[in-house]
Amino acid sequence: MSILTEINWLAVVIGTIAYCAFCGIWHRQFAFGKKWDEAMGFKRPDNWKPTNIYYVVPLIACFITTLSIAVLLKLTNTNSFAEALHIGIIAGIGFAMAIVFTTAVIPIMKKPLVFGAITGTAQALGIIIVTMIVYAMSK
Repeated sequence: MSILTEINWLAVVIGTIAYCAFCGIWHRQFAFGKKWDEAMGFKRPDNWKPTNIYYVVPLIACFITTLSIAVLLKLTNTNSFAEALHIGIIAGIGFAMAIVFTTAVIPIMKKPLVFGAITGTAQALGIIIVTMIVYAMSK
C-alpha cells in the first residue's frame, strides 16, 4: 500500500503519544477515574497497581487509530483545519463514541451510560486532538 509511504510517520508517533497520554490522564483517579471505576463496579484494593497490559494495549490501539486517521486524511485530500476537524469529529463521535456506548451495554457493567460517557468522550476528544496534530504536522 503506497499510501503508507506518503504519511508523516513522525506525526503518527507524536499523535499516538498525545492520544494515549490524553486518554490516560482522563481516566486517572484525579480526573474521571473514580466515576469510571464506579461505572464498572470495580473497587480498587489497597495498593492496587495496573499491570503492563493496561498501558501496552491502549498504546497499540492509539497507534492503530492514529495511523488510520493519517491514512484517512491522505485519502480524503484534507486541505484545511476545518476539514480535518470535521474528520476528527466524524471519527471521534461517529465511530469511537458510538462503539464505546455499544460495548458498554454488557450485563456486568454497573452504569453503562456513565461508562460510555466517560470513555466515549475521552475517545472522541482524543481522536479529534490526534486528527488535528497529524494534519498540522503533515502540512
